[in-house]
Amino acid sequence: MPIFNSLFLAVLTKNEDDAGTSNIFNLTVNVAGDDVLDTDFDPDLGDAEAEVIWKTALPAPFDSTGLTNSSIRLGIRDDDAWAPQEVLLFGEAEPDFQPGRMVALAMESDLQHWLSTDPSEGNLTMPLRLVSPGDSSTVIRRVLMLVHTIWSSIGGDTATDSPIELEVRAGGNIVLKQAIHDTAQDDLEKGTDNWYMLDAAVPFTRADVLANGGITLRILGSDAWRVGPMFLFGLDTATGRPNAVVNLTAQPMRDLGWMSSDTDEGSPSVEIEVATI
Repeated sequence: MPIFNSLFLAVLTKNEDDAGTSNIFNLTVNVAGDDVLDTDFDPDLGDAEAEVIWKTALPAPFDSTGLTNSSIRLGIRDDDAWAPQEVLLFGEAEPDFQPGRMVALAMESDLQHWLSTDPSEGNLTMPLRLVSPGDSSTVIRRVLMLVHTIWSSIGGDTATDSPIELEVRAGGNIVLKQAIHDTAQDDLEKGTDNWYMLDAAVPFTRADVLANGGITLRILGSDAWRVGPMFLFGLDTATGRPNAVVNLTAQPMRDLGWMSSDTDEGSPSVEIEVATI
């Protein structure tokens, strides 16, 4: 397992009444009995709402080799209960801590319990079990897209009502091509993060994408959209919690700029640089 110097936490709240919360979260990472991270977040999540907690610098880099499935815990500080559906913890890792070197550390999927300081409503904390970062030969069956819409920009509204589409090509073939229309989330609204799970029509590897393929993001309408950072991860399972989560994006913190099918307003498509590590 690699050495980390910063972490990102991405979450998706269930699409249920009162599933969201305005309470503070607490994240702890314990290595060999020592807390290498004990920090609070204030996400203010609504029902069916996603959020990426942006880069959290660690007091000092830590070696994840000593972690177990009970080393990482996510908790809540008050009794406004929260119902998580999906949680992913990832970060910048060795050897050079480059922004494109995003490595998944832990993930939970299809969660069934709630978090609350009131024991009648849920658990105080939950463990985040470890996942493998995989490699270029790991077989990918789904792609997780985490995308941020810029909050504001001179010259217009950054949100869009137009659908978007992600296409992945590997080994000379289109292995994933999926349009994203309306979901239970506040899709592509300004200042929002969105969590989209996309199924591959054909399993593929990152090596196949690098050798004879690519990744393209498109907008399928003329309602211009200002795209901020985007993370792409390949998951090795067709459903449920993955065993391996493969980094697919070489420049996840890149501002992708304006997109629109009207070329006077933006680019109809953007090529995503694929990670090599």
